[in-house]
Amino acid sequence: MPIPNRSTPVAGAPAPSAEILDRAREARDWLSGGARLETDASAFLETLAGHCLRAGVPVDRITGALPTLHAMRRGLGRVWTRGEGVRVLEFSWDNEDEYRSSPYYRAHQTGEWVAFRLDEIADDAYGIVPLLRRDGFTHYACMPVFFRDGTEGGLTFATRDPAGFRADDLGVLKAIGPALSVLLDLNRAWRLLEETLQMYVGEEPQARILSGQVRRGDVMRIGAGILFADMRGFTSLSASLDAEETVALLNRYFDCVVPPIEARGGQVLKYIGDGVLAIRKSDRDGSAACACLLDAARDIVQRVAEATADDPPDRRFRIKISLHYGEVAYGNIGSGARLDYTVVGNDVNIASRLADLAGHLDRPVLASDAFRSRFVETEFLPFGTHGLKGVDGYVPVFVPVDEDRNGKTGPADQP
Repeated sequence: MPIPNRSTPVAGAPAPSAEILDRAREARDWLSGGARLETDASAFLETLAGHCLRAGVPVDRITGALPTLHAMRRGLGRVWTRGEGVRVLEFSWDNEDEYRSSPYYRAHQTGEWVAFRLDEIADDAYGIVPLLRRDGFTHYACMPVFFRDGTEGGLTFATRDPAGFRADDLGVLKAIGPALSVLLDLNRAWRLLEETLQMYVGEEPQARILSGQVRRGDVMRIGAGILFADMRGFTSLSASLDAEETVALLNRYFDCVVPPIEARGGQVLKYIGDGVLAIRKSDRDGSAACACLLDAARDIVQRVAEATADDPPDRRFRIKISLHYGEVAYGNIGSGARLDYTVVGNDVNIASRLADLAGHLDRPVLASDAFRSRFVETEFLPFGTHGLKGVDGYVPVFVPVDEDRNGKTGPADQP
């Protein structure tokens, strides 16, 4: 005989009794007070578990799920398990089937809590049921949360207590539900602000904007290694592509350029068409920052070669990279209330001109003397002196010693 699916809505329960409210008071006071200032989501979940346990709710597992505004994921979750701590979950954009088979989906559809005992529900009722049963849980409850922008998230609670959750235990959880919802909405708003800013302006500018540096003309100068990468022949390549194909081409190209920079502590500050402006903040003398960017440049060249190896010649993109060291200024520029937080300065201009020269000289990587001089060992070979637009006189440029073009290296094929 099949096990019935008894998913019990909790939201329609009567108002909590004075006893339940008394048990929930400590948690509710915390949620409306100190919890608002907690910036560590994992610490928040652990503290919430502690309050539930002190209120007499035998909780052994709490999960939270929040929708995000992130290019690589649809949502973010955390799971606290008693004795194991907190682990982070990421929900991809293609997990719709997983979501529809979860208690969250029913809770969002009905607007009500969903609760069930594991010995009173079939394995195929929800995707999570076999996992909960396997891990020894006896009772489960899912609380929906509806955010101001119309998106949905929630929290779940589970216990291994043989008796499960009593009615009063679920009552305590329901009593703290409204305060939890408000706090999650507030925390999510801050996360969206931080993630969206970081996604569009970069980590350092995001931090400075949120710290209050939003007046036009605010400037901070720092020493930095500078990397400027550009796609060679983008105009001719894109001329034969429609808009969707052009976007796909750019994304393939950026997938070759950006990860090596970020993996080595660099910050991508600007996408300028097909150009990428990145920096690595300086250590004491800039040597470590420049070494990281040199490694990134080598990685980028290798990734481009591998990514385009099977492309038809007329669809194959190439790369030109400049490496420079100098001073950059973070600053707000613009007019009125419409500002751009960007980096400016003569050294940024030099890096851009060096990238143009790399294309003219048919070299994937060129470095300035200011960059080369940060290395004790010989990592570069001289490649002549050249004029740069907007720069007085002729400047020496260098290529990495391991750069190879048609089997030749370094100055052997200087013009």
